[in-house]
Amino acid sequence: MTFPLNRRDLLARGLGTAAALGLPALPSLAAAPLVINTYGGRWEKFWRTDLMPAFEKISGVKPTLDVGLGKNFIANLRAAGIEKPPYSVLMVNENIASVVRAEGYFEPIPPAKVPNLAHVYPNLRNPGDNGVRGIVSTIGIGYRKDLVKTPPKSWADLWNNPEFRGKIGLYQIGNTAAMLFLLMTAKIYGGSQDAIDRAFVEIKKLLPFQQADWSGTLSTMLTRGDVTVAVIDFPEIVALKKKGVPVEMVVPTEGVVAFEQSFNILKHAPDKEAAYQYLNFILRPEVQESMAKEFFTSPTNTQVKLEPALAADVPISGKAMSSIVQFDWAKVNPQLPAITDRWNREIK
Repeated sequence: MTFPLNRRDLLARGLGTAAALGLPALPSLAAAPLVINTYGGRWEKFWRTDLMPAFEKISGVKPTLDVGLGKNFIANLRAAGIEKPPYSVLMVNENIASVVRAEGYFEPIPPAKVPNLAHVYPNLRNPGDNGVRGIVSTIGIGYRKDLVKTPPKSWADLWNNPEFRGKIGLYQIGNTAAMLFLLMTAKIYGGSQDAIDRAFVEIKKLLPFQQADWSGTLSTMLTRGDVTVAVIDFPEIVALKKKGVPVEMVVPTEGVVAFEQSFNILKHAPDKEAAYQYLNFILRPEVQESMAKEFFTSPTNTQVKLEPALAADVPISGKAMSSIVQFDWAKVNPQLPAITDRWNREIK
């Protein structure tokens, strides 16, 4: 999943001064440069060519970019220690962020320093504002319109519709989406995210099914017709539709799950003031709307009102943001090794 932003469009919306942030500009070279982390590929390209220049122009802060994976960023944190973190603000998946949050690396975000925090949907603000979900890509059900007679309406239809037998696509357990699906299954059939045993019983009933390492692989499976229905993030389905593939997405009646990029302030950050400005920038309605236009992510700022055509491609926005089902990762994380091992042994 990637998030390009049209900087010219962004700046044209009146973001050309630090005053637009509601915060004073910082010097272009802080005593300790702001380090911004992101992922490789198109993420890195977007950060280098669009996001960072736009942020620098309106804030006066010239960031340094660190490119890698979530595990790299966490390894860097632990190697440096809580007292001397290499980052001031860190973006990682919320399930990963919850691990180091428990270790004491982060601190609450002060609303006065990040005014746009006040406009974030309540379910995307962590308790005590110790982290905020700044980028959200929802996950539901995608299916081939030409190959499915009875479209799914709920997660339960994966089990109840016999035409899906042997034609379901799911993620491998190494992908966060697989864990989200397992937890959702536990909640639906066992009444709580803790019903892991029941989730395994139910998921084994779906066998045989295809397993994919990431969303692009599931998209290929749908395009080829190897699977006719898949648990997949909605931006992938929209991308396929725009390529002419006869697919559609479904918001299950029980709710959706989501990839959530969590933004966190380091307790002993080398440049907190710049970090606050950067986080405030990410949460701006204009930035969130531009992400939705380019990559069909769900805006996290309540002030974003999508036009009807775009809202059709981003089905979870506005009031529908409350349909995102979230889980307590602090309870899940200690179980991950055992769950992963069990999945690899039993889900074949």
